[in-house]
Amino acid sequence: MPIARFGLTFLLIVLESALAQGELGMVTGTVTDSAGALMPGVRIDIKDANSGQSHQISSTASGSYTAQLPAGIYQISTSVRGFKPYSRTGVTILGSQTIRFDIMLVMVGSDEILTNESIIKLVKVGINEEVIISKVLESQCNLDLSVNGMVNLKENGVSDRLMGVLLNPTRPPETKPVPVAVHLPEASAKATLPKEPLPKASDPIPAAVTIKIPAEVGVHIKKGEQWVDIQPEIVTYRTSGAFARLATAGIVQNDLNGRVAGAHSTNVGKVPLEFLVIPPEGIAITEYQLIHLHQQRDAREFLAVVGGIFSSSGGATRDLLKFESTKALNRGYSIKLQGLGAGEYGFLLANADVSSTKSGKIFTFRITD
Repeated sequence: MPIARFGLTFLLIVLESALAQGELGMVTGTVTDSAGALMPGVRIDIKDANSGQSHQISSTASGSYTAQLPAGIYQISTSVRGFKPYSRTGVTILGSQTIRFDIMLVMVGSDEILTNESIIKLVKVGINEEVIISKVLESQCNLDLSVNGMVNLKENGVSDRLMGVLLNPTRPPETKPVPVAVHLPEASAKATLPKEPLPKASDPIPAAVTIKIPAEVGVHIKKGEQWVDIQPEIVTYRTSGAFARLATAGIVQNDLNGRVAGAHSTNVGKVPLEFLVIPPEGIAITEYQLIHLHQQRDAREFLAVVGGIFSSSGGATRDLLKFESTKALNRGYSIKLQGLGAGEYGFLLANADVSSTKSGKIFTFRITD
């Protein structure tokens, strides 16, 4: 029984081996030149390294070829006029499997033929692997890629990646992603997003806004993005009478009254308001005074005194208002007014002696509720 069992086992092994030898594998690929152009009608020789049996096929009109062969190790070669001879050894075809093997032909006149010894030499002198791969892809090679040949390449420092290129030089080598260092902000730093949506690339670019600064001497008021001139009016002075006695409860008897014809000034709207005052040459901003005008039936009036403008005693300063100015130009001053109620007002260019001139100039304006 043991002998019979041994004989049956041996018979099964022999039968399995025979079946394995009868299995067919398949090799397929394309034939191109070094520029990637497909090459039809190229005769390809596939030689069994053990038996020496050769199989010849030709590439189709689309440059492809396919061969069904018994499992084994083969040498694939071809020769085309005008191109360097092509040869690869150690091409392993397994039973019941299909492998892809592309062929790239290099025109005569290109670099020398690379061998295993050439590759090992390039690796040992420290040539960058990418440079070696470029050399392989551009050159004709006569490599021993049998098991022993590949072992020899590995023992001499050829990487698996470079080995893959040698086995199939038409397939681009796999590259590993390069890690990128990302520097995140410190935990304490908090990013604030804009409240308004960011503009889109398709949004129209807004035109630049140019504010023209007036150069003329005078008083100007800002309206939106423009400066508008305030036209001056003539102010005349007269000896105090009923108006002065009434306005000051009889305290001021000999002062002058300033009078502007017309019941109303130009309406400038509500506060806050911004003015730009450009004084004449030699005149300081301190020589301008902000006056509160009192409206009459046919005029606007304010209280004035001889030798100055306003009396500093006796309650006659009631029509003088304080303001602050900021230097805006070489000779210009910005004045911002707020907190004033509705009424008539004016910037008065003070005169040293109103008793002699009897008249002056005032830039009037009216504020509404």
